[in-house]
Amino acid sequence: MTSSAQSTVSRPFTRWLLAPGLILGSFLLLISFWEWVSIGLIRAPATIAQYPFGSEEAMSDGGWYYQTAELYAQQMLINWISWLPTAWLFARALRHCTGKRMSWAYGLLILTLLTSATLNRMHNP
Repeated sequence: MTSSAQSTVSRPFTRWLLAPGLILGSFLLLISFWEWVSIGLIRAPATIAQYPFGSEEAMSDGGWYYQTAELYAQQMLINWISWLPTAWLFARALRHCTGKRMSWAYGLLILTLLTSATLNRMHNP
């Protein structure tokens, strides 16, 4: 088999290796965007009333940003912005299917997850 035929055969397999990270990153990107839009932009009182903003239990279980609806919306916007580079790298890795691009995409996914968890623990010991 020639090298071009081998790379063509291995590309679909490489794309399947990107699927878990792509699904997780896309899910977190979409959820944070939807939360920001529904709480921060639309601000429907019925939607906001479903969240336990301000309660000690919610802040200890969910995070410090459950203090107010505005703070929660701001945090969701920051989360959404932080997930954009990860989604971009996964899209590039999916298009070009190289090991280097795949490792960069997963590396940024892990870094973003760890950074988010660390920041939540720093604010919410």
